Amino acid sequence: MLTPEYLQDATDGAERIASQMHRNIMDKIIARIMSRIGRGEDYILTATDKWQIMVLQDAGELLSDIQKEIADKTKKQLPEIKAAFQDAGIEALKWDHAIYEAVGLNPPPLAQSPTLIRILERDYAATEKMWRNFTRTTAEESQRIFINEMDNAYRNVVSGAVSYTEAVKDVLNKVTENGVKVTYPTQRKLSIEAATMMIVRTGIGQAAADISIKRMEEMEWDTILVSAHVGARTGDGGMNPTNHLWWQGRFYSRTGKDKRYPDFRETTGYGTGEGLCGWNCRHSFGTGDGINNPFDIDSIKKADNYKAESLQKRQRTLERRIRNSKGDLKNIQTAIDSCRDGKLKFELQNKYDRKADTLARQKKEYSKFCKANDLKEYAERLKVANWHRSESVKAMQGAKRYQAAKGE
Repeated sequence: MLTPEYLQDATDGAERIASQMHRNIMDKIIARIMSRIGRGEDYILTATDKWQIMVLQDAGELLSDIQKEIADKTKKQLPEIKAAFQDAGIEALKWDHAIYEAVGLNPPPLAQSPTLIRILERDYAATEKMWRNFTRTTAEESQRIFINEMDNAYRNVVSGAVSYTEAVKDVLNKVTENGVKVTYPTQRKLSIEAATMMIVRTGIGQAAADISIKRMEEMEWDTILVSAHVGARTGDGGMNPTNHLWWQGRFYSRTGKDKRYPDFRETTGYGTGEGLCGWNCRHSFGTGDGINNPFDIDSIKKADNYKAESLQKRQRTLERRIRNSKGDLKNIQTAIDSCRDGKLKFELQNKYDRKADTLARQKKEYSKFCKANDLKEYAERLKVANWHRSESVKAMQGAKRYQAAKGE
């Protein structure tokens, strides 16, 4: 069994690598955009055919650069994911084996079980495939963004719809606000970091579950205990698998034959995306003895759970806003560094200072919210790739310039 805290933290390494990759891809896109339209109005107002040829040539070079970036990060990412799977498999069996050994059973460790190792490798392979699939679409999405935004900027300037500087700022706004998204077959879109977190956490949870189930089959063990945590998702609120609050922290019958306990799969929805060990679920399960249950489910009052879930969602929203603002500032700074037009660079610096002031206000709001609700502030959740002390100092200076300008 894996604790909710273990599943929460298990993706940290993979998320950091994904964040670095996203940051580098954004830098490449923006630098390429500014090399094409950041040199002044004379460079963007060229003949249509010539402009399109240059854009397509740049797009091909951008795609090649991003493919190299993804290949580099994949070399680092896959060993990180594999290590996380191996650690999770070992951790999952610690709980189970303690109960087996208490009744005189002696199951072999994970490393000595070819069957369990094959399960771990199978689940890791599925997660690896998902990572490779979405990173491939990420490269294609990056190229599409570049071509579309270059075309939009050209048309707007040529038609006189907007000025040159406004066209460039509009392009940067769209690219910065949207970033590069992973698009699922359902058309749902997530950031690279969020998609990585979801596939790795889900993959680890499912691998640990598959290993525990197989070991129970080997030991002919029927009783299962499901973990519990405050803030569990409530789904539609009914007594069904989508409402994790309802079925968490209880004993179940694996086969459904022991009528003392509810049927495991039917009640929890294990094996479905909405249920236990499904999409981004932080619940786990392990061997149960029907007596010892460390999860005091009665103390997790329903009202408290709803409140905790609401507070957690709000805290995550505030944290996400801070990360997004930091990412926006990095994007704008990349544009400033790549810009060759003096007037445009001045406009971009003003934009940077305004966003820096927004970041300062968001950080104050986050601290105030956490203090008011007795929540821990998580500095690690506010981090973004390539944001160091120098970036913090630069942002504080920008915020001060903005406030001074407002005062004037």
